[in-house]
Amino acid sequence: MRKVLANIISGFIPGRRNRHYVRARLKTPIRKYVRFVKTFSDSRHPDVRMVFGYRCANFVLILDNKYVFKFPIRNDGRAVSEREKRITDALRPISPIKIPKMEIFDCDGVAVRRYEYVAGVGYHALDEQTQIKYADKIAKQIAKFLFVVGGADPAAIRNLKPLRSMRAEMMRGWNICDMWENIILDPKTMNVRAVIDWEGAQFGDFHTLFTNGRRNTICQTPLLREYLRYYIKK
Repeated sequence: MRKVLANIISGFIPGRRNRHYVRARLKTPIRKYVRFVKTFSDSRHPDVRMVFGYRCANFVLILDNKYVFKFPIRNDGRAVSEREKRITDALRPISPIKIPKMEIFDCDGVAVRRYEYVAGVGYHALDEQTQIKYADKIAKQIAKFLFVVGGADPAAIRNLKPLRSMRAEMMRGWNICDMWENIILDPKTMNVRAVIDWEGAQFGDFHTLFTNGRRNTICQTPLLREYLRYYIKK
């Protein structure tokens, strides 16, 4: 009944983005999820912050700046959660940049993902002047990450490739297409603290990381230059 009412009510909301948000909020049993999350706190008065994920596919709660909990909205989230965990578990040990640890819990039949919380600022939150100033520094860190992680071939996730026989090469390997949305930086040093949200990770071409996006272009040219240097050395 909750889902039916949510669809009916959101149908009267103008704007696609607004409809997504209203529908997601109405469909989500927020109080139940907040109570669930608070059981993981050591504090008498847990600090819980609420966020709806990209395109409102997930409902996110941040607990005590220690954990991030992701609740799926459209389904039970089991398949997506297990796939993401396999990929992050396989790539985390070799990654030169932190990939937050992920665990899966059950909340009334829903697969809830819990991640380590990483404090910092997202790349897209930087103003243009800061992006220009630190473009080379950020590019060097991301280039090494792409070379190492993109070129990895862990046996545990080979069956997640389009073809098991596919091998990593220049501009192809393990990646997250929306990487620019998921880079967390130290706001004081501009060191990359983590690459988060591996739900959409895949093995394939990642030239879009260098060519797509309006605000990404400042860092894309130095990133491509630094990335190609690894292959020249190789």
